[in-house]
Amino acid sequence: MFSTYRKLFAEPGIRSLTVIGLLAKMPGLGIASVLILHIVGNLHRGFAAGSVAAACWTAGAGLGAPLQGRGLDHYGLRRVFGLLVTAQAVFWSLGHLLPYPALLVAAFFGGLTTLPAFTVIRLALAGMVTEDNRHTAYAVDAMTTDIAYMVGPTVGILLASTASPTVAFLVMGGLQLVVGGAYLVLDPPLQRARPAAGAPKPGLRHWLSARMMCALGVTVATSIAVVGFEVAAIGTLQRHGQLAWSWLLLVLAGVASVAGGFLYGGMKRPPSVFAVTAALGLLCMPIGLATQWYWLCLLSVPANLFVAPALSASAGAVSGLAPDDSKGVAMGTYASAILVGNVIGSPIAGTGLDHGGPGTAFAVFGATAAAVAGLAFLCDNRLRARDKTMAPAAQQLENSGVTQ
Repeated sequence: MFSTYRKLFAEPGIRSLTVIGLLAKMPGLGIASVLILHIVGNLHRGFAAGSVAAACWTAGAGLGAPLQGRGLDHYGLRRVFGLLVTAQAVFWSLGHLLPYPALLVAAFFGGLTTLPAFTVIRLALAGMVTEDNRHTAYAVDAMTTDIAYMVGPTVGILLASTASPTVAFLVMGGLQLVVGGAYLVLDPPLQRARPAAGAPKPGLRHWLSARMMCALGVTVATSIAVVGFEVAAIGTLQRHGQLAWSWLLLVLAGVASVAGGFLYGGMKRPPSVFAVTAALGLLCMPIGLATQWYWLCLLSVPANLFVAPALSASAGAVSGLAPDDSKGVAMGTYASAILVGNVIGSPIAGTGLDHGGPGTAFAVFGATAAAVAGLAFLCDNRLRARDKTMAPAAQQLENSGVTQ
């Protein structure tokens, strides 16, 4: 298993890409917390108002990811990042001075022009890593995401509480700009092939195939399970008056996910993305039986072992199905699919908590994630079978001279 990782990190540029990718993900995952604390602490508004601003940022990021991916496909990293870094510099230097209504608008455009840290590293891995190391590389990407998830929001909250929300705002923005500059210097290769000169630009149908829709569907299922677990777990602790243990739960969940990602990345023949995601959803369901924080922590471990593998497998599936000249827009859409899962999973878990309690919440979002993964598997399996039956027929036509 360790030899698999040694082989991966022996490839040129992978170590520096992994470090920069980890640093790039931290501010991205901490931005929501910093925006909320800035609005609560500096603008003296409630958490609901802060959540609206965070939602504006998230909406902008969801819409911007495919557009940024398309730009990366056609113009390359440096031209796109030059514009994005400039836009981010404007937002983070002036955003903390804006009144609340103007900040909502600025937050949307800030999200729209945020650095596509997750998309870039996945595109770079697709272009820099050999086929044998591809699934290990995506497992490492998923593990660094877990680490960033544990560190990014924590740093933002600590800066806001120990220094001030303004300091947290400026530090988070400064880290965004530093990382953007690092990407400009590193300029990792994002794809292995470009369209020939004069060739028509690839349209939506060029890359958004039926099988790609299945891969994006299972990505949504993974995100439903991940965000559903977070909402339901925190709500369960709050109901039992044990919210003080939430930090331990989230850290333990992150460590379990990293461990699962490490094991998955070392496998020679890993299970399919559909099996991994379905297992994640099903293993979330019994967590709702916990009535004490220590049982909640214990029952959360098996499910979270599948989080990083599910994220890794879904990223690999989308990247593998995308043509080389459309990987950017495909991976940008992958990032949007994760946000769609967040939008679906959070209210499902919250509604379950309100109307049926923790047991209902975990059962509903877990069953939803498993069902979507199962449906995506059935559709993908049928499409694969259809392609196999069509391929020999096409070959016969070609051999008979009907096709050219």
